[in-house]
Amino acid sequence: MIDERKGGRKPRGFAAMDPELLRGIAAQGGRAAHAMGKAHRFDSQEAKLAAAKRHATKSAKPHAEAGAHADRAETADAAPSETTPAGAESKS
Repeated sequence: MIDERKGGRKPRGFAAMDPELLRGIAAQGGRAAHAMGKAHRFDSQEAKLAAAKRHATKSAKPHAEAGAHADRAETADAAPSETTPAGAESKS
């Protein structure tokens, strides 16, 4: 099933390789990256800080949007009275 795709073409490159061989190549790459100092592994403390930062921005956004909606509503209510002259009556 892996060897056949739409149009009868066989997979090429990495798609044609055995999954175990691919896993071995990926493992070698990971070990090489760590040896070179290019890879990074999160520890539990870093994960907690990242989660806290995400939740802080996520919970702050709805509050900011609610404030913006309230400001727009106040501005919309105030706008007609500012543009209407003091002695003029509105036709409502």
